[in-house]
Amino acid sequence: MDNLITIQNLLKSYKVKGKKPLVVFDNFNLEIDKSKHLICLTGPDGAGKSTLLKLLSGVLKKDSGKLLLDNLSPSTSDLNFNQNIGYMSQTLGLYTELSVWDNLVLFSSLKGLDTKSNQSYLEELLAKVDLLRFKDREFGALSGGMKQKLGLICTIAAKPKILILDEPTVGVDPISRMDLWQVVNDYLKTHDCYCIFSTAYLEEAQKADLCLMLEDGKIKLMGKSEELISKVRDLTYTLKLSDDDYDTYLKDLMGLTARHHERSPMLDVCPRLGKIDILVKSTEDTDKVLPFLENALHIKAQIKKRTAILEDAYIYESLAHSQFVKDGNEDKPTDFDQDKEVVVVDKIKKTFGNFTAVESSSFKVHQGEIFGLLGPNGAGKTTTFRMICALLTPSEGQVTVNGYNLKKAKADARSCIGYVSQKFSLYRKLNVYQNLEYFGLSYGLKPQKLKTRIQELLEEFHLHKFEKTKSEDLPFGVQRQLSMACALIHKPKILFLDEATSGADPLARRLFWDRVVNLSKSGTCVIVTTHFMEEAEYCDNFLIQDRGKILVLGKPKDICRDEKTHERISIEKTFINKVEEFRQSLTKGGTNV
Repeated sequence: MDNLITIQNLLKSYKVKGKKPLVVFDNFNLEIDKSKHLICLTGPDGAGKSTLLKLLSGVLKKDSGKLLLDNLSPSTSDLNFNQNIGYMSQTLGLYTELSVWDNLVLFSSLKGLDTKSNQSYLEELLAKVDLLRFKDREFGALSGGMKQKLGLICTIAAKPKILILDEPTVGVDPISRMDLWQVVNDYLKTHDCYCIFSTAYLEEAQKADLCLMLEDGKIKLMGKSEELISKVRDLTYTLKLSDDDYDTYLKDLMGLTARHHERSPMLDVCPRLGKIDILVKSTEDTDKVLPFLENALHIKAQIKKRTAILEDAYIYESLAHSQFVKDGNEDKPTDFDQDKEVVVVDKIKKTFGNFTAVESSSFKVHQGEIFGLLGPNGAGKTTTFRMICALLTPSEGQVTVNGYNLKKAKADARSCIGYVSQKFSLYRKLNVYQNLEYFGLSYGLKPQKLKTRIQELLEEFHLHKFEKTKSEDLPFGVQRQLSMACALIHKPKILFLDEATSGADPLARRLFWDRVVNLSKSGTCVIVTTHFMEEAEYCDNFLIQDRGKILVLGKPKDICRDEKTHERISIEKTFINKVEEFRQSLTKGGTNV
């Protein structure tokens, strides 16, 4: 059978000014036959996923070796090759000042589509992703999810034989992700073509015909998802706690994995469905879980076998051979007043002309609480976020942060806040130390105190070896670490995380949330937006909003219940149910949504 991909002895490196070339692939080999129509690349930041996709699409040229896609050497200057490839990059490459329709027409025509005779076809594509009603809106004014949808439609519009999609659903809510994959799957079935994609969502990877896990430019795992999962099928269990114990001990459980305790039998702990999914180090460790927990937390629990998923295989492969820290290195929780209201949002509203982005939102966040703002793309989360951070002024209502009314004391309120955004927003030409120094001085830290604090953060975030590296030259994962360190330089009372784990692999997200949970246990108030719904399980309280309105607000154990059986359901299912119910009610009422 002919190969879809043939790679032999591939060498690819990037030139770095004043330094040795950065080698991504060296003597890399890969063959995939044409029986695999949906192929997934996954792995940590800097693994080589985007580089491989760019090489396959012809956007990058190899240094040496053999590389063929569908028996052709990738080249954007080869018309025969170029017209058969639909490439969607992480940056999308669309024009900010052009409308949705103009972008679609431009990119379709560049790929050879007769846009005049295919106008109804293009309108049908936009309708599939609910963008037809926004066809005249500028691309730059779209929400993140809308941009991803348009990027995908522009990629498939000219009907390419092979789709190459670099994290097509990054930063996209669960409903929009379903919409995007429905379009891709329909296209694959209708046109009998191929799709090679990268993703940080392992549930997407699990549906592929073939999954490759890359790390440091090498293939760490490769196979069908069921083959990879079979390696851990005897290591996966669910820990069942009472609702009260779940709320009381969840944060403590996060610190009881082998990452923190050398003698822990648990390699991984992840909250799902009101239970705790665990991954044990070996089959011999299964019987040690309950005694270990009883000794550590003095709680009674039940343990039950569960079906393994691809994320378990990924975590196991990432951690199984790691060197773990010794007992006692974890942070000790701090006493604080859990009833203290740190953020009070009172009937805030924000309008932009005739458009209402947020409509009469009210909620409170307490000291040490992790609070989640969830909603589809365009629901008003970012607008709400920016109003609480004093970056936007509400049209109506008021916000109080650590006792400061934002209408009267924005500067005082900002001094209490740390902020980590989805996009890397630090100073790219400054090195790691200079970025930390700049933010410390901006928050008013005295020189000697700042010097000590910087050393603490360099140690805590393992940044010492990057101390003199410009932030633009850092690997993506290290950039994320630096962003968090800069946000914490002044030990803020409130930490805002705006999709801070977007695009991160499962292990990076675990390590990130280890830190967030520890901050919460020390009294820091954490407000987070995320499209990884399992991360919302870490929240003490959360809200779901859409069209600027709060649909539901409360604790996961109270909100995430099946209306008929009253059994606990996932936050993702709750999210989808609440948003769809709300939109159906608007449709029945005659409101244009």
